[in-house]
Amino acid sequence: MPDLRFGAFLAPHHPIGENPLLQIQSDLEFVQHIEHLGYDE
Repeated sequence: MPDLRFGAFLAPHHPIGENPLLQIQSDLEFVQHIEHLGYDE
């Protein structure tokens, strides 16, 4: 049996009126963080 792996789903929902570039940057930082923790795609 293969090892149990963990993943994450990041929904593309952001507050209206916020800077989209900053929201995408925040999403990418979150993805980098969870990759560092060992999450899979």
